[in-house]
Amino acid sequence: MEGREIISINVDLSCDKFCESCEKFFECENPEKDKMFIRRRMGKAKQTMSKIKHKIAIVGGKGGVGKSITTVNLGTALAMLGRKVSILDQDFDGATVPKMLGIMAKKLTLSDDGILPVEGTLGIQVISMGNILQDDEVLTWFHDMRRNATEEFLSHVVYGERDYLLIDLPPGTSSDSVNMMEYIPDLSGAVIVTVPSEVSQNVAYKASLLCRKAKVRIFGVIENMGGFVCPECGTTVNILRFGGGEKLAKDLEVPFLGRIPLDPRLSVCSDEGKPFVLAHPESPASKEVMKIAKTLEDMLNRSN
Repeated sequence: MEGREIISINVDLSCDKFCESCEKFFECENPEKDKMFIRRRMGKAKQTMSKIKHKIAIVGGKGGVGKSITTVNLGTALAMLGRKVSILDQDFDGATVPKMLGIMAKKLTLSDDGILPVEGTLGIQVISMGNILQDDEVLTWFHDMRRNATEEFLSHVVYGERDYLLIDLPPGTSSDSVNMMEYIPDLSGAVIVTVPSEVSQNVAYKASLLCRKAKVRIFGVIENMGGFVCPECGTTVNILRFGGGEKLAKDLEVPFLGRIPLDPRLSVCSDEGKPFVLAHPESPASKEVMKIAKTLEDMLNRSN
């Protein structure tokens, strides 16, 4: 080999260029990533949702913090302000949005252009597994099937021109949440929902870190179940711990959006498929949700 020049070539054997399933997707700084993103299925999602002005993820740490009911009532509040709202129920295992909006009997249908959302109160569009599965069916999907479902809901639904898409994510930092954040790189931001307990703050903090890892803006924190509204006198009583959401917002250095108190009529409205904020607009809880909706609008208007 005397007289021949030896050339050293560095090859990254750890990258298979399959961005959709890469664990390092959010950290990757490969300049080719964006080109690969557009060429593959991920680019279809961006194209499909190009006519949606604002896409907002509703994120919670633990289950049971009222994330779905907050999504439904926040979406209804925005619709009451005259906005065109869609809700994507990304919680495949616990799809409750159709029940809360009274559209369980309706099913998603197919057209030549794609999947047609179900329409509910005030023209709110809903895309949910709850409008596909029967009551006695349960999902036994693993990662690839769940990713495929996310892709269908983001790439092949006929959304049309909408002002808002609210995405109700499952609890925690599961693959369903990661998939959604990968497929929608232009998320407007996320809202963190928690309850006053310290346990809930710890898990919600991890969910917030996922948002930051994905470079998703955090609009702020909502403390749900922050007090109880007496049905007789209207007085708010702190039967649970108080101020956990405000503390989390301070720790994350993001705005505290508001504290939604419990109202005994809330569960009745959810069971009957009537958005609480529409059925009882005079309630302190409804007024707080409406205030949060207007705050989000102001934040988005200032950033445009």
